Amino acid sequence: MTMTPLSVLMTTEGTYPYGAGGVSTWCDALIRNTPDVRYVLLPIMMNPHVEAKFEPLANIRRVVHVPLWGVEEPAEFRRDTPFAHLYERKYITRTSDVEAEFIPLFRRLLQCINTAGADPAEFGRVLFEMESYFRRRDYNVTMKSAPVWDAFRTAMEAFSDLPSLFDLTECLRWLYRFLIVLDVAPPRTSVTHSTAAAFCGIPCITAKLRHGTPMILTEHGVYLREQNLFLSRFRRLFFCKQFLLNLITAVVRANYHFADVVTPVCHYNTRWELAHGTPQQKIRVIYNGVDPDVFAPAPRMVDARPHVVATARIDPLKDIETFLRVAARVRETHRDVHFTVFGAVADREYFDRCLALRRELQLDDVVAMGEATSDVVAAYADADVVLLTSISEAFPYSVIEAMSCERAVVASDVGGVSEALEDCGILVKPRDDAAFAAAVTRLLDDRTLRERYASRARRRVLEEFRLSSSVSAYLDLYRELGHQRAVA
Repeated sequence: MTMTPLSVLMTTEGTYPYGAGGVSTWCDALIRNTPDVRYVLLPIMMNPHVEAKFEPLANIRRVVHVPLWGVEEPAEFRRDTPFAHLYERKYITRTSDVEAEFIPLFRRLLQCINTAGADPAEFGRVLFEMESYFRRRDYNVTMKSAPVWDAFRTAMEAFSDLPSLFDLTECLRWLYRFLIVLDVAPPRTSVTHSTAAAFCGIPCITAKLRHGTPMILTEHGVYLREQNLFLSRFRRLFFCKQFLLNLITAVVRANYHFADVVTPVCHYNTRWELAHGTPQQKIRVIYNGVDPDVFAPAPRMVDARPHVVATARIDPLKDIETFLRVAARVRETHRDVHFTVFGAVADREYFDRCLALRRELQLDDVVAMGEATSDVVAAYADADVVLLTSISEAFPYSVIEAMSCERAVVASDVGGVSEALEDCGILVKPRDDAAFAAAVTRLLDDRTLRERYASRARRRVLEEFRLSSSVSAYLDLYRELGHQRAVA
């Protein structure tokens, strides 16, 4: 009897294969090391013109692109629907159809959003019914119709004290973009795997409701926490911020509710999952892993200048400003030290702010930043100390990669960083540049201590954080859930 090959719908948001960072590294490693699994990728993208940062792999059989911005018609960059079908769908979507078929669903959706997903099962059902509607009717015509505007305005005015016209327009514009994923019919697979408790989980939810497809949810960073941090800096009126936070919270809770298994990459994440209704028995922590043969120790040049390295994108969550203040403090007593941030610019406005601070601190000749490296192993090899100053992390590759390369690490005590480091490095309260500087200085001054931490770190990776162990855990999960579905 021939076994049906395992197939997985993997959904991403702003990451693989078009973005750099830990989630993309994880996706590439998992897909590359499970060659017998057939993958369909569904990446949610900011726009359709971004270039892939990872080479296509043979076991990725199909990619269903979902650009949210940069398109006039949500379906214009998809190849799975004939133009004639799209045209017919647009032609038969009349105002009377929208009023009769869609508006009742839309009102239920808005109720779920305004209650921040208090009933995640209902929210999932509404998403599924809306996806079914968009298989028959045109997304653009529907969402930009007068009945949708009227229903939205009425619901929002009943929910809050008279929002402004700007508030209503902005919030409906966001909703139009974020729900474009409902205009995609997810293909049937053995299992679905969302890489975040985010909008990319919606196709997994609808596939479960339509076909009974088992759903895995892997949480890297805690999406809800990171969106709260982002919105705290967001320069918008309160109503808009509250609407967006309610929408995101509803989506997160629905992901937790419908996932058959939630696989956070560290125990820290579980507190958020439990707080938002995830049963403990659904949670299985699977740590990230690295290949210790690739991330291997290399000797540091004895007479080289002291070098402190970070491998982090230029983004507010990485708190590069604290990195710069640490450099200024260390520089006061160690005039020959230099610092490098290896990482692409993810936020241009924030990068400009960092450049201004670097000039203000007179560090232009001390700190290099703004460019990624094509050889991250060489970057670690050139480091005396690896420094992570993030204000939010899950289980960062930068830490376990540095540990595998036998380098001493100083890192923020956030997320699952302490689970990785334990007694193999120095943890510091985030944003405490004085404590960071003291820790870095201590390691620069004490080679014996530095080497002791580095040696412990390498041993810990070999015992706990091998890539092979991480991949095996996910492959076992695919087989377990895929088999359950096959015999159901």
